[in-house]
Amino acid sequence: MAKPLTIRTYVSVVLTVALVAMAAAWFVRTPFAGAWGFSVLIVAGFMLEMSATNLRGGDGAGSLSFVVYISAGILFGPFWGGAVTALSVGIGQIYGRQPTIKAVFNAAQKALAIVVAVFVYRLLGGELPPRFLEGAGTLTVRSIVPEALAFLAAALVFFIVNSLLVSGALAITRQRSVWRVWKTNTLWVLGYDLCASTLALLVAWLYLRFDGPDGVSHLGFLALFAPIIGAKHVYTKLNTLQKLYDELDGAYEKLELNLREQLEMMVKSIEARDPYTSGHSRRVAALSKTIATDLGLDVQLVDEIENAALLHDVGKIHAEFAPLLSKEGRLTEEEWEIMKTHSAKSAELVALFSRFKGNVLESVRWHHERWDGKGYPDGIAGDAIPLGARIIMISDTIDAMSTDRPYRKALSFEKVVSELIKYRGIQFDPNLVDATVNSVTIRRMVSEKDFLAEQTSRIKEGRRPNSRPALRSQKSFWEGLRSSVGQQ
Repeated sequence: MAKPLTIRTYVSVVLTVALVAMAAAWFVRTPFAGAWGFSVLIVAGFMLEMSATNLRGGDGAGSLSFVVYISAGILFGPFWGGAVTALSVGIGQIYGRQPTIKAVFNAAQKALAIVVAVFVYRLLGGELPPRFLEGAGTLTVRSIVPEALAFLAAALVFFIVNSLLVSGALAITRQRSVWRVWKTNTLWVLGYDLCASTLALLVAWLYLRFDGPDGVSHLGFLALFAPIIGAKHVYTKLNTLQKLYDELDGAYEKLELNLREQLEMMVKSIEARDPYTSGHSRRVAALSKTIATDLGLDVQLVDEIENAALLHDVGKIHAEFAPLLSKEGRLTEEEWEIMKTHSAKSAELVALFSRFKGNVLESVRWHHERWDGKGYPDGIAGDAIPLGARIIMISDTIDAMSTDRPYRKALSFEKVVSELIKYRGIQFDPNLVDATVNSVTIRRMVSEKDFLAEQTSRIKEGRRPNSRPALRSQKSFWEGLRSSVGQQ
């Protein structure tokens, strides 16, 4: 019973504040504009209320009716603008058979938002109606800009008040934070709403042009529906596209999780052939991620290097490597030549996944290339070797030296550092060697097995902290939009 009581209390407070605001507006009201002004704007607002689209949060809905309400505010002032808004919304709610509490809240909060917005407009020096819409006198930049800025400020205030009040109600009913609801429903479209609010100036201008003494001339005011319907169409498409991107986000996350689980199975299959290298790929991935993070690389590049490190030996799943991996003695020269093909074969398997092409694929293929150019499979050298491959080369070597082998015990961190420095600028990138031997985290991972296991477990689980931007779907939308425009 707590939630119904809370929402009723919230609606009561909003209604009370709206009535107080309307009472204050009554004392500064402008003369009544007449039945025509009221009726046409109420009908226009009602029609747009009927074409509202659902918000991404679920229970709420949004429409372009605010264009009509803002135009009523700058034409008639805060009281009559609030009255037009309350009546239009109320009629729409009754027509839609909405619950009483919802109808009262929607009418009250929108009327309150308009009253506050118009008060702000007046405080910033805006005239009722704006002088530049009436066309009286000589129009100059100096006369237009102040009122235009006052209008934009008022529109912004309207959206903030309206969206916060709605977000408050949704937060109560859906038991979420107000900020989370506001960010989901409002943040991504706030810029568009602010731009669309300029249509209120067009609506007000058309009203003034067709506000003649004869009733027939008023019919021309119907022209306002053309731009509003056009904007409504864009608004609906924007909302639909955003939902599609949200769905793609969910599908992307599921695909990524499934893919990592499949790769984990492949890595486990390889390591099952050699108990001495069990967990090797995951440890190399953890070490590589740490080095890349210490270097301050971009989050996406860190993820790519981590994936490449996890997959660097995946080519060993081929049958020809099975006897070599299980062999207890040293490999013959012929066997070693076969073993050296594993990096290229790993790259071939990685190439089957389109999202791994690029940094991941190149890092896997060239993770055995040496700084001096004497590595394999292609003998490239220096900076020509991808950064990810150079990092994996060091991580691979560190893990090989710091874990037990049939022919020796694990080396200490000091001995590992000594070997890295010995081959600095020969086998390894000298700058990466310097960064690695000075890394406190790497020292702990090599010296403290429990700490290494903790870091490795994050790789083993196939789940990482979500590195996507919080608004990846919004980012995807705008990137997609720019791309489509560029192709036209």
